[in-house]
Amino acid sequence: MRSTHIISDLHLGGDYAHPRGSGKRGFRLCTRADAVAQFIDGITQKFAQQGPSELILNGDTVDFLAEHDEKPNAWSPFTRDPGLAVKKLQSIVERDQAVFDAMGRFLDKGGRLVVLLGNHDIELSLPTVRAAFRRALGIKAGHDFEFLYDGEAYIVGDALIEHGNRYDSWNQVDYDALRHVRSVQSRRLDVPDEHVFTPPAGSEMVTEVINTIKLDYPFVDLLKPETAAVVPMLLALEPGFRSRLATIALLYKRTRSHGLSNPVTPRFGGDIRSEQDISIIPGEDIGGRTDPAPEGFGEEISSDGNVKTDTDRSEKSAALKEALQAALGNQAERFLRDLDTEIAEADPLGQLGDEVTASDTVSRIYGFAALLFGRTSQPFERRMPALLKAMRGLQDTDTFELGTESAKEYLDAAQMLCDRGGFRYVVFGHTHQAKRVSLGDGRFYLNTGTWADVLRFPNEILKSEADALPALQAFVAQMKAGDFSAWTLFRPTYVHFEVGDDGKVSKAELLNFSEAATS
Repeated sequence: MRSTHIISDLHLGGDYAHPRGSGKRGFRLCTRADAVAQFIDGITQKFAQQGPSELILNGDTVDFLAEHDEKPNAWSPFTRDPGLAVKKLQSIVERDQAVFDAMGRFLDKGGRLVVLLGNHDIELSLPTVRAAFRRALGIKAGHDFEFLYDGEAYIVGDALIEHGNRYDSWNQVDYDALRHVRSVQSRRLDVPDEHVFTPPAGSEMVTEVINTIKLDYPFVDLLKPETAAVVPMLLALEPGFRSRLATIALLYKRTRSHGLSNPVTPRFGGDIRSEQDISIIPGEDIGGRTDPAPEGFGEEISSDGNVKTDTDRSEKSAALKEALQAALGNQAERFLRDLDTEIAEADPLGQLGDEVTASDTVSRIYGFAALLFGRTSQPFERRMPALLKAMRGLQDTDTFELGTESAKEYLDAAQMLCDRGGFRYVVFGHTHQAKRVSLGDGRFYLNTGTWADVLRFPNEILKSEADALPALQAFVAQMKAGDFSAWTLFRPTYVHFEVGDDGKVSKAELLNFSEAATS
């Protein structure tokens, strides 16, 4: 009998609040790395009772998107410089050394450690970063360690395990391009333009919008995963980011057609890939550009001398409206119209306007924080209906139900993997929502959830407006006070398999970690 524990989405990374223990979250998703270390040590201590033991880290173990670049207030959707990526990893390890030490003790005891790549830790796959990761874990000769970083799933008996971002079109990783980058970097060569890796649109959303506004909205990075559902909330909070969000939406629109042809099968003979002819230079700070270069911001002179816009504004506007439609359905048009009307009445000179502009200059004078803290004369109450619509697009009645998966793409993928691959269990992470859903005939879709904090809006927001608005007002009062503890959950979950001598899973459980049980 072999015991297998699966955890995911630790999101180790980002600065802690100062002083530590102040009750604030700092610039990070995971505020309880101590619990992760305690969990791993608990597994190590139980070897005698459990027999052979395996620990699987199912993606997003660390979070490079939470690590700032060398210049302040700047983040990269993909850190292309391997030296800088190694420095970021070293910072992560130094902050949470206890977790890496616990993994080392697990390996020393004879445990098997398997790590899968996610979409926030893509840089771990780079050769020099991979080597630094092994050093951080203390990998020695004889240690049973495996790292899957090329899009492969991992199989335990009749169970398939993978991070799950493959089925999220906003966060699919272009493994073909990433493979070229690794090949070149393994020879200590500079990566040529034709081998540039395009990070997922969701990563662009994190580094270009979410991280930028996090100081005013400390909860915003808890909105997971980074998909179309997050776009209305970001717009409701900061309408001035409209042009930047539209550019990211266009990136998503151009890359999504190069992913999967059905719930699980890639369109191409290699794997998921993206077009390189896009409006954003991958890994570049799109908010920091001032030159009118041909990256989609400003104008360029064509060969015949005519001035043209590199990426047509109407195409960006259409992409943004599609993202809103995906999130809000038939409420999308009303949401955008109401937001435009509010801004137009407050700003008759059109400083923000109701269309995507060629400039990526961001005005935050009508951000919700500016309204809430009196930085402008406009009342914040006018923004409340837009916030309510955005919240309803993010959370439904089934979001936190363990036995129901409301995101159809994951359920469809799990069903097809069981049907075609003969699996009885399919395990994903990525969504930060723990799940155990029956697929019929004794087959199950499981989601490992997260060890990062999770934001849960009050259930009243899904009720009538009369019930929803008081709940929203309470949330806004907490926003003003800077205390989101009432809405933030720490719900560490994991999947536990018992694997029989026949190689099949004999027992599958979705469990909550209890600190008391290990003390």
